[in-house]
Amino acid sequence: MTPTKPHVRSKRDDDLVLEFGNRWAVFGGGSAEDIFVTFGWTEAQYFERLKVLAGRRFPPLDDTLRHRLLAVCAERLQRTAHPPSSASKGHVDDSASRPTVRPSPT
Repeated sequence: MTPTKPHVRSKRDDDLVLEFGNRWAVFGGGSAEDIFVTFGWTEAQYFERLKVLAGRRFPPLDDTLRHRLLAVCAERLQRTAHPPSSASKGHVDDSASRPTVRPSPT
């Protein structure tokens, strides 16, 4: 069995991550589907990588964009770590509070 090589990131990969992040930052980041199709990564993998890249001083990012990217990363990583409950999405099971409907006798 041949050992697999670890994925080596290139400068081009990092540039694509930053470019994608820049394009989608005003919308709160790309969707999980867009991230997977573009990079083959989960949301968490993508936003962890973007956080590292945006946190570096040497990428050509102005401070406004850097702060925006880091804020998006923090928010999305928080969401992936603690997804909202179904109740907060409006899916409340109120079947216990509804009266039981009985057929009327005929």
